[in-house]
Amino acid sequence: RVDTGEELRFTTNFLWMCQGYYRHDQGYTPEWPDMEKFKGEIVHPQTWPEDLDYKGKRVIVIGSGATAATLVPAIAGDCEHVTLLQRSPTYFIPGRNENELADRLRQLQIDESWIHEITRKEILHNQDEFTRRSFEEPEAVRKELLDAVKLFLPEDFVEKHFTPKYRPWRQRIAFVPDGDIFQGIASGKASVETDEIERFTEKGILLKSGKELEADIIITATGFHLSVLGDIEFSKDGEPIDFADTVTYRGMMFTGVPNMVWVFGYFRASWTLRVDLMGDFVCRLLNHMGSHQAKSVTVEIPEKDKDMKLLPWIDPENFNPGYLMRSMHLLPKRGDKYEWQHTQDYWREKDELPAIDLDGDEFVYA
Repeated sequence: RVDTGEELRFTTNFLWMCQGYYRHDQGYTPEWPDMEKFKGEIVHPQTWPEDLDYKGKRVIVIGSGATAATLVPAIAGDCEHVTLLQRSPTYFIPGRNENELADRLRQLQIDESWIHEITRKEILHNQDEFTRRSFEEPEAVRKELLDAVKLFLPEDFVEKHFTPKYRPWRQRIAFVPDGDIFQGIASGKASVETDEIERFTEKGILLKSGKELEADIIITATGFHLSVLGDIEFSKDGEPIDFADTVTYRGMMFTGVPNMVWVFGYFRASWTLRVDLMGDFVCRLLNHMGSHQAKSVTVEIPEKDKDMKLLPWIDPENFNPGYLMRSMHLLPKRGDKYEWQHTQDYWREKDELPAIDLDGDEFVYA
């Protein structure tokens, strides 16, 4: 127990790991030179102080992802000025914060349950189509994304500050409701610097270009630490388990580890879509074990797949955000056959996971 230090022991027949995938107690902040010299306050959004007063203050937000894009317009109205400082740009999707199809169906007085099902299917279809196009016609998708930002900001500004070097969907793409961050920049309440940090100073940050940014508060929206299975030290029969030595079965079970499923969702679609599919799978698996009077189930690579190539958890050419790249050495391996990897493909898995043959060679019951 955290409050008393008392050690408690629980026993279970089956372990379902649903703890998420990042460490909740501490965000990721790089170690920049001379951070201790800064006279102001340094804050990570994950541990935001309740008493932080940024009204009338000069604020620097370091980062280029969804947190930074959400934070800047949220505080810009109260700050003297807020500067978004990024090492490299990311892609954004500005759009209206509403669903036109749902609104139109409501005007037609369609039943709400129908509206939910239709709009849900359309959103999922559009996400899948966008992902497919980002691989098959990346330049066209890139142009569409940048053209949307150019509706708010000058072309040369977009070229300098909002044109990433990588193809779309190698990292997450943030939705910007009504282009709020771009409107804040256009109004002058916010500004952008694309540069690298040389070091911190008493007054703020010195950039490698030689420019110094002064600030009262520096917010490091620089990501999080990946938590692999809750950072728990697992052991089997007294021997520690190193998950990096295991191979994942569909991103949810691991070779040699009995009676455990790890909930890991999607990056390019709603996380909970996969949680839903896995909930059904776990129920089916437990019922199958019960009907066969099995106490244990473990996945193992069958003989026909023994010679398959083992690879990192995810292909960095496919998806490579910093939090994954920093922790790849902690994650299980994937095989080059799709059953032995987390495909990130909802449209495939929604049909395949319910059809998994629980008597297949990869399942070992005891």
